[in-house]
Amino acid sequence: MGIVIDRQLVDDIPILMIHEQDKQAAPLPVVIYFHGFTSAKEQNLPTAYLLAEQGYRVILPEALHHGERRGNVTDDEIQFGFWKIVQHNLVDLHKLMNWLTRGGLLEAGRLGVAGTSMGGITTAAALTQFEQVKVAGLMMGSAKLQYMAHYLLKGIEQQGIELPYTNEEITAQVDELGKIDLSQKIEVISGRPIIIWHGEEDRVVPFDHAVEFYEQLAQNGENVKFVSEKGRDHKVSREGMIELTNWMKTYL
Repeated sequence: MGIVIDRQLVDDIPILMIHEQDKQAAPLPVVIYFHGFTSAKEQNLPTAYLLAEQGYRVILPEALHHGERRGNVTDDEIQFGFWKIVQHNLVDLHKLMNWLTRGGLLEAGRLGVAGTSMGGITTAAALTQFEQVKVAGLMMGSAKLQYMAHYLLKGIEQQGIELPYTNEEITAQVDELGKIDLSQKIEVISGRPIIIWHGEEDRVVPFDHAVEFYEQLAQNGENVKFVSEKGRDHKVSREGMIELTNWMKTYL
């Protein structure tokens, strides 16, 4: 049986929904997969296809100011709005979960969330907010949100770019991230299975963040798997996609 791609608009969120052709209205286990910064939902179709082949319904949402939702914002506005986009992804996730439940599309609460880069950061944040998320995949994302914020700020400063915020506003924004910083709230994980995938040569999201977070979870006795790839930069490999698919097959 073939795999189909349905375009839908859920409230104000353009999505692609990928599933087996004969199960378009059937309740299925669902994986919601968030794309990366300056990317778009279509770029995660290879991962979605692998998951759909295993019987999952995959939802690929478009993030605010990306793809179909780009609007009239400038590149700088998107750059400086990174964390607002992450937080908006959480609002979108809540809408999508309600829509799936109302439509009878989610089988028995079997909901997984995963994402690439900014989508991985979103996934980590989602675990702090939604106990409905049963399994998670952090694909070259960071669960250390406040550390990541400082890392990005340092990179902007090194480029000599002036931020459109006062020091007080920046401090307030970073403090606000503490509410969704999974590395500071690991008690909320409560045994939910997490896979972390990261390329060792990643220069966009530090590989060290993945290592440190994995060690933190392992020491806490969480059900976590860490997959690293030598020589791999900021791009998920086919092997990474397969690892994620197998993780979902095992636990979702």
